[in-house]
Amino acid sequence: MKLTILGKYGPYPAAGGACSGYLIEQGSTRVLIDCGNGVLSRLQQVCKIKDLSAIVLSHLHSDHMADMLVLRYALEIGRVRGILDMDPIPLYLPESPIETYELIASSPAFSPEIIKDGLRTEIGGLSFTFCEMTHPVVSYAMAVEDEGKRLVYTGDTNMNNRIADFAKDADYFVADAGLLEKDKADPATHLTAEEVGKIAAHAGVKNLILSHIWPEYSEQEIINEASRFYSKPIMAEEMKVYEL
Repeated sequence: MKLTILGKYGPYPAAGGACSGYLIEQGSTRVLIDCGNGVLSRLQQVCKIKDLSAIVLSHLHSDHMADMLVLRYALEIGRVRGILDMDPIPLYLPESPIETYELIASSPAFSPEIIKDGLRTEIGGLSFTFCEMTHPVVSYAMAVEDEGKRLVYTGDTNMNNRIADFAKDADYFVADAGLLEKDKADPATHLTAEEVGKIAAHAGVKNLILSHIWPEYSEQEIINEASRFYSKPIMAEEMKVYEL
């Protein structure tokens, strides 16, 4: 199983960057996790749209799903012009907010499946498990497992009592480090880098990848804050491939 970081920023991209998007590959199985602005262009540097086995959206905020709207164009126009001859792409996503759900899921290009807390499903050779997090809209963390390897992605969340147990012993933990402690509000809508370091240490994860980066932050400042509790966190690097 391998992970490619297609985009790492939120809630908007740095110059030349992209918002949240991750490609998981195992053999011929290719699953796109989140599809924020800039991700569709990056995806096509790795594989063709028609090669996707499924798409999974952690939640329906724009920095995680904006490119789904232009992906609709690509698929629908490709069908009309005879360029794409393919079944609808399986799409796993929350049902809320309903207006955004309908905007995406109403397209015949997709075959929607609603994510619920505790859902377990198989996509190709990959096993997915979902755990609801705490965010202004319904948002899910997910664990992806294959041959004893486990990757956990937080989606967007603030601090809660579920995430450390869900991430326990993960080989890779891709975490929302959207805030520094100095900017934490009450209530917070994202994890701070310090909180992510604490979670990773408590959960005993083997590798921590810091993602969902606010473009105005110094990346070293984020690394330093997480490092107070977890040794050698990894700053997500766009288009880098991580092997599990």
